[in-house]
Amino acid sequence: RGAGHFVLDDRVNLTEAIAYSEWDPLNLQTKKYDPITDWKLPPDFEVTRIIEERVDPLRRLASPVFFSTDYQGKRYKGLSKLPSEGPLLFVANHQLLGLDLGMIIAELLQERGIVVRGLAHPVIFQNVGQNTPRGVRDQNLGPFSNDLFRKFGAVMVTPRNYYRLFQTGQNALLFPGGVREVFHGKNEAYQLFWPKKVDFVRTAARFNATVIPISAVGAADSLNVLVDAADVVNLPFGLGQRAIAVSANTTSARFNMDDESELFLPPVVVPSQPARHYFMFGKPMSTKDLHHGDMTSCQAFYQEVQDELIRGFDDILAAREHDPFDDPVRRLAYERILGKKAPTFGISKLNTPRH
Repeated sequence: RGAGHFVLDDRVNLTEAIAYSEWDPLNLQTKKYDPITDWKLPPDFEVTRIIEERVDPLRRLASPVFFSTDYQGKRYKGLSKLPSEGPLLFVANHQLLGLDLGMIIAELLQERGIVVRGLAHPVIFQNVGQNTPRGVRDQNLGPFSNDLFRKFGAVMVTPRNYYRLFQTGQNALLFPGGVREVFHGKNEAYQLFWPKKVDFVRTAARFNATVIPISAVGAADSLNVLVDAADVVNLPFGLGQRAIAVSANTTSARFNMDDESELFLPPVVVPSQPARHYFMFGKPMSTKDLHHGDMTSCQAFYQEVQDELIRGFDDILAAREHDPFDDPVRRLAYERILGKKAPTFGISKLNTPRH
């Protein structure tokens, strides 16, 4: 009574009244989830279950073989030569339809205990609906669904997310070729379609990250491309233009590219015999002595990363000619009968000097 202007009354502590009230017009008391700093890997039992259900069936078909490289360029079977200290930036070619992503993530976790955050196309994070591109609407995402991408730490590929991953000391997995590589056309297997900008190198250098190229081989040999993007856009009766219009409604993964410039058109493919998959983790490349503001040096480093990745292609494609179980039928029969992975070529095939 008599305290109509209670905020001016000495008996009222306005600061405490606001601090301890449930009134929160700005939602300041509810912390918004931050996918960079708040994400945690699921418990071990759940990780094991997901890998067994989603990744192991693909492993049984692809019989993947992993190699790593020391700082001198010598190849080794397994991932023992990967650096232990980060942050690490794994830079890979994007295989056809991205079916091998789960095998890479699982192998890093299981063999080396390395947690890596994938930088994924924005379409992965949108709600699946009628206007979602066919490749995503049909869940054509390999062993991981949209939700599992998030659960295993994937974040949208944006300059800010990429920067903050390194700022918080985390490891990242980047596919610079993006949609152009993952939906590559006929006769374009094991080619790089990277942008000219070297921004990912500059950011890595800012945080002294170690860059590790990954050369992945096998997916393109397991699928036959019947109709690629070039065929689709040339379809008659307005079908090609309609496909382009649908693609233009898909958010581009490259911040400096408008949506119309990125052709999000999955190819029409049919499975062939499952080829063996090979993953070459190339020579670790330190950015410790690279200044992010030196554009000439960053451009040279960018080219070195591509060269190392291409060297991985060349080494694997030559060495797999000596794989005694390169034939899928023989390999699958061997593994089914004996219950163990079929051997591959000797490591010396990857360390033979080329002339």
